[in-house]
Amino acid sequence: MIKNDNVIGFISAPCWLDPAPDELRALAHGKIIIQQTFVHPPEFDYSLKHITEITPHLENAAFSLASAGCTIIASPATPFGYIGYKNITKSRLSLKKIEKISGVKCISSISAIFDILENKKLQKIALACTYYPDEWKDLWVSFVRASGYEVVGAQSLVNQGIRSKADGEIEYPNSFEIMESVKKISENYPNADAIVISGSGARTLAITEKLKKISNRPVIAADTALFSIIAKQLNIKVPFVI
Repeated sequence: MIKNDNVIGFISAPCWLDPAPDELRALAHGKIIIQQTFVHPPEFDYSLKHITEITPHLENAAFSLASAGCTIIASPATPFGYIGYKNITKSRLSLKKIEKISGVKCISSISAIFDILENKKLQKIALACTYYPDEWKDLWVSFVRASGYEVVGAQSLVNQGIRSKADGEIEYPNSFEIMESVKKISENYPNADAIVISGSGARTLAITEKLKKISNRPVIAADTALFSIIAKQLNIKVPFVI
């Protein structure tokens, strides 16, 4: 198929109606076309084992989107970008492999976060891990440190007392919870150069400016980081700056 430079393909996580495609479509005011597909390996359950085995399914999804005419592939699900990888270098090598298979540019929410950290030369990072269980949080901390950054602190909503420990299905945080989390992180780690919000279920687009005021430092969130890098690739303007 003939490719259009402004066609974005989103690879969405299993059993999740990802809000990112609709949010980006609204941000771009119709200047881009967005397609979406889902990965759903048999019996997938978000265990660490299944997450580390997701890459071939991402590759197939990317190839399918590229074959349909997409020229940029976006992978928003944060665990797919760091769980199973030692550091950002290894994660980017996986993206390069997907690019080679699909023939188009591939960006993950994790690669977008690190693109911004590198561009702004931010070194001391506090991690707002939102709904992450401790197992995911600890792996994320190790990943960021192994990527060459100083992690001055990391807290989830449960660690901060904003939520009680979940016993079942993950409930994604609302705006109030995210803002309270960033407020506590800012107070607890005043020496942090920036705060990184992980978890693509933590939607921050509507509260980006509020988060800046609360923290008084750069706040890099998985969702808006991905949008920022896509916008840069397409040379389109978005109404926020990270």
